[in-house]
Order: sequence, then C-alpha cells, then structure tokens
Amino acid sequence: MLLNYLYNHFLEEHDFAQTCDLSLSDLCQLVERRVLPAPSYVYGASGRSSSFVSDAADDTTYRFHLKGYTAWIEAIQRFGLDTEERARTHFFDRYNASRSAFLSSDLGKALTAVAPAVTKQFDADHANATWSHFLNGVYGVCTRDGLPESIFLKQSGVMFIEAMIQQTADKIGQIDLGLLGRAVDFLDAVESEFAPHEVEASSRQCCIIDVRKKYLGGLAA
Repeated sequence: MLLNYLYNHFLEEHDFAQTCDLSLSDLCQLVERRVLPAPSYVYGASGRSSSFVSDAADDTTYRFHLKGYTAWIEAIQRFGLDTEERARTHFFDRYNASRSAFLSSDLGKALTAVAPAVTKQFDADHANATWSHFLNGVYGVCTRDGLPESIFLKQSGVMFIEAMIQQTADKIGQIDLGLLGRAVDFLDAVESEFAPHEVEASSRQCCIIDVRKKYLGGLAA
C-alpha cells in the first residue's frame, strides 16, 4: 500500500531528475544549495525478488520527490533561483499573494470574522518555520502540489478549523456549521491524502475526517 501511494503521488529520485531534464548530481546540488526541497520520503528496501529467470536481493534506499515539484524546478530555471535568498524571495512573493487573495475572498473574510486571531499567527517566526519545512520536504507530504500557494491555503485551513472547534461543549452550538463545512471542503482540496500509515496522526484526520464525523454528519465534500 505504501509503495502504491508513493509511486502514485511522487517520483523516485532518478525519475524525478530525468523528468526535469537534470542529472542526478545537478538535482542533489539544488537540494544542497537550499533552493529545492529535499525528498519528502526516503524508503529503505530490504527484500528479495524471485522469478522463473532468477532470484535477486534488493537492499536499496529510494528517495521520492512530490510530482508537483517539477513546477518548482521550472520556476528555479525560469527565474534564476540559484541561491537560497532568491528562492526564498520567490517563494514568499507567491505565498503572500495567495494569502492576500484568500483573505480578501468571501470565505477568507468569513473565517477571519469568526477567528480573527488566526491571521496574527503569520508572523516572522511562522515564515521562518514555513521555509524550513519547505526545504525539508514537509509540504511534499501534506499538500497536493507542495507549492507556495497551496502551502498557505493548507496552513490557514487547518488554523481556522482548529480555531472554530476549540470551544467547550456548551458553546458548540455557536459554531456556524455551514462555514465550518466550507472550510473543511476548502482544506480537503489542497491537503494531501497522506500515506496510509500517516493518516491517523495527520491534520486530515483531525481537521477533515473527525470534523465531518463529529459536526457535519459524516458528509464528504
């Protein structure tokens, strides 16, 4: 199941490099220069294959990059993001544009009205943590494409949903369930499915699956 998930949503390092028309050495250098995220999953294989022709042992480490990061490679090449400073500036130009567009949307305004403290959490420390997680491959795990726009939307979706449901039982009726449902559907569109062994401990579980079950009658999007 895990390998099926990885090959459906990611490219193994050699395939990723080939798809991006890079040598494996060039790909590794981009990661080392901190302009490209590290692989989101590292899979250590230790097993044996048996067939009519022959048997073979497999003791290999496989590194998986999110398929969506082919678009980040394109940005690196198009905009000359050859240093961490340039890559970070480009990242936050897009991240902040996504933030502005969302917060000025009808959904963004409605969520901000019920949970105004959320927007204050997007400070310098949050930005530094976001960039660090991006480079470490974290957002390749928890978003569908790993790109700056989706990263902001994923973060804000989780934060607004958590803020809405952090109420005592006697106040639960004050939650706007229609708005909560819209926020959950919105998060569902940008957040990854997560690998099978990760779902239970993920924000998908607590902010989508559990919220739908507890507050929204178990309804899917």
